[in-house]
Parts: sequence; structure tokens; C-alpha cells
Amino acid sequence: MSTKIQGAVAALSTLALLTACTPSSSDPDATRDGAKTAEAAEEPAFRIGSVTDDAAESGSTSEPTSTAQPGEDSASTASPSGDATSPSAIPDSKDFGEVVESGDSLDLEAGQRIGIAVDNATLTDITLTEEEHPRISADHGTFFDAEGQSLKADEDAQAGSSSPSSTPTTESASTSKKTDAEAVTAPDESSAWISTYDLVADSEYTVRATATTSDGEEVDLTTTVSVGATDGAPMSVRTTLADDQTVGVAAPIILNFGSTVSKEFRDDVERRLSVSVTDEDGKKRKVEGSWGWLYDDPQSRLHFRPKEFWPAHSKVSVDVPLKNVPTGENSVGQNDLTLDFEIGRKQVVKADVKTHRMTVTRDGKEVMDFPASLGAPKSPSYNGTHVVMSKAADYTMTSEQWDYETDVQWAVRIHNNGEFIHAAPWSAGVQGSQNVSHGCINLTTERAKRYYDSAIFGDPVEITGSGVSLSTDDSDISDWVYSWDEWKKLSALD
Repeated sequence: MSTKIQGAVAALSTLALLTACTPSSSDPDATRDGAKTAEAAEEPAFRIGSVTDDAAESGSTSEPTSTAQPGEDSASTASPSGDATSPSAIPDSKDFGEVVESGDSLDLEAGQRIGIAVDNATLTDITLTEEEHPRISADHGTFFDAEGQSLKADEDAQAGSSSPSSTPTTESASTSKKTDAEAVTAPDESSAWISTYDLVADSEYTVRATATTSDGEEVDLTTTVSVGATDGAPMSVRTTLADDQTVGVAAPIILNFGSTVSKEFRDDVERRLSVSVTDEDGKKRKVEGSWGWLYDDPQSRLHFRPKEFWPAHSKVSVDVPLKNVPTGENSVGQNDLTLDFEIGRKQVVKADVKTHRMTVTRDGKEVMDFPASLGAPKSPSYNGTHVVMSKAADYTMTSEQWDYETDVQWAVRIHNNGEFIHAAPWSAGVQGSQNVSHGCINLTTERAKRYYDSAIFGDPVEITGSGVSLSTDDSDISDWVYSWDEWKKLSALD
């Protein structure tokens, strides 16, 4: 159970504000302005308000912060009463939030969660849509019964909804609005719901809720929530890929932040991200993958990789709606980001230290088989899946450890530990029989040029037969060094 859900469970006092029934008046002469009549109290009534993180985490309650802007037929609401700031106070539902009807709009504060309750009915489902970013995964939140006890969601009922996961299957590239099919289904006896994630500044949400009365009648609510501005310091996010770029099947999606994203806010950031994959004709492809937070360098780095290599000849669409999303106690995302790139042919390099050969397959067909020289025993090449990072027709290699500076041609970087595939005419006589390099894969000039011309960012290069293996330290791209189970643990989502 996440920290945020645990916090919501702890907020029983707050939940009581959401779920307690409105008492009828004992004064038979009470006016409609003073209290609802017994007859009116039997009608279903939705209430929406905000819940602060402090209240959720401490179990204390806070005074309502919403301001309803009802339409002509909006129901009247009672003003707060009682000690709403005392942790031990459990006022009734009229002391929290506003009674709302379809068509109403409310103003809530950024950085707080939203709470929804219904009197005289039980919740059936809830949809919370951020209008400018409909691809964001559903916030399943936490449901509660009339006694303030948290309820376990029906996993079968939620199976069709869009939920954040550490191993999501990528969605369709469609950016159409959320539909009722993506609503979060409430467990039986649900009277209230509190979101897991905070509301984002300068945003507009649509809240849709359905409740069922004891007579089986369904009552629907559709209302809008506007969220105010933030004074948090902006933190940029950028990606190393470019729109319309074609990459290899091992290319990770890389997000680099302008500073460090605090660990307690990483789930808020990650759950908003989406990755969609289609074939060349636009047909949806299912690809299992996960985001992973790599070690800070010193800025935060967030990568996405699929469980297996990307399917060749695919199109990938990435949505990163992080503007005004909290990234720390006093910082927010500076910008939104979108990215559309393509996966090219499946080209895989395999280099074997023991056989002294390098082969290249393209879409399952071998297109190159070269004699090579890999790392000498004192400076070995590393086992593991490397990734093509960059290439240069002319490059000067330097090493403080081995005290050399050498100009080479047709250099393809496969790791930032110094491993390249490059032309090495000086070792041509032993290529195919001995390993004499400082860790690189040596080829003749002609063969190196041929491979160089075929290589693109993200191509996998798999080295085997060495006595040492790649580690996850000191690397810009170590995504494929992790096992899939290890990689999933780098996600901030449960």
C-alpha cells in the first residue's frame, strides 16, 4: 500500500466529514434556509471538497476550501459549524465541501486531493479527467463506507480501467477524451472517495460520478473543478530524442530533469506519463514496459524501456504533461513535453570474446560476419547488452588509465565506459585470432566503415565470453543491464 493511500486511510476524521449523513432538524418550524426538510434529506446529494495532504497523513481535519459557483437550480448549502480543525471532531457532511449538482463548477486549491461523497445513496463509479491531458492514467484513489472504513477495490471490476502500473501495457496512440469505460468502479457500500494524487495548479478537471439509491435508481453528477495557480519554482524536463527520429530496438525513452525530483513526489510525476505504440499503419501494438528512476547525476533521470526490445518498424508516442506538477516541496514542473519517434529495423550486433568475431543481424537475417579483436586480458571488454549512443567519422580516443591518445575512424560509441566499435588497422593482423584492444571492438577500416554506416542510436550490441560484466554504475544507458524484475523495482508506482 502506498504512502498516499495509507495517509488517506488514516484520515478517518476527514472521511467522517465526507460520509456522515446530514441530520434532519428537530424544529418542525425550521425554514428551508436553516436546514433541509426530512423529505429533502432523503434525496441523494453529492458533495465535493478538498483534502490536504497534512490532514490525510495526520488524521486531522481541515475547514472546507472549495467555493461553489452553482447554476440556477443549484442546491443551497449550510455554513460550517463545530470545531472543524480538531482531530477529534467529527462534524457531519455539510461541514465539508459543497453540495453540488450537475453543471456546477468549483474552485479548489492546488496541491490538495479531491474528495467526493454522496448522502442517501452509494457510489457506483467515479471518473476524474484532467481536460487538457486525457491520456493520464485514472486515479483509483480510495473508497470508504459510511463508517469511514476504507474499502478494497474489486480487481475484476477495475481490470478495464486505465490505471498506473509499474509494468504498463502501452495504450493506443489515440488522444480522445476519457470515456465511461475508464471510470473507476466503486466497491459495494461506498459512500466516499479520496484521490491518491494532488490536484495540479492551473488545471481544469471534469468530475463524473454515479450513485445508486436504495430503490435502485441511478443518479449522475457531472461538474467541473478549476484549480488555482502555484508559486513553486519551475523545474525543466527534456528528452534526448527528437521528433521523427528513427532509433534502434533497444533505445530507451530518456527524460532528464533540471534538478532533483524528491522521492515523495516521483509517483505523482510518473503516473501522468504515457507511452503509446502502433505499427506503421497506425494499428495499436501491445508492448509491456516500465519507467525506472536511475540514480541522480545529480539531476534526476527517468527512463522507459520495454520488457523485450521494441517491435521493429513501430511508431512511439510519448506524453509528458508535467507543467505545474509538484516535483518537490517548493518546485513544480516547468513544461509539458510530447515526443513522437520511430523504431527502425531490428539490427543486433553480437560480439564474442572467445571466437573473436562480430556478427550483425538485421530483421533476423545475418548481414555481416567480421573477424574482430576485443579487449585484452588486462583491459577486457564487458559482457552484457550495450546500446549504440553516438558515432563519429573521426574521433580522438584518450585514456588516462592506459596513457594514450589515438585518432581513429568510424567510431561508434556503445557505452560511456570507453567501449567503441571502430577501425583499428594496426590490429588487422590479429583480428579473428587474438584480443589486443583496450576494451573496444577492433575492425579493419573497410569493415568498420560498413558497420558505421548501418548503426543508429539505440541499436543493441551484445558482448559475450568475457570474464567481466557491465554494471549499472557510471552509465548514461544501463537500462538493459538490469533484469526485468530489477528494472520494475526502479518505478515509483506500486
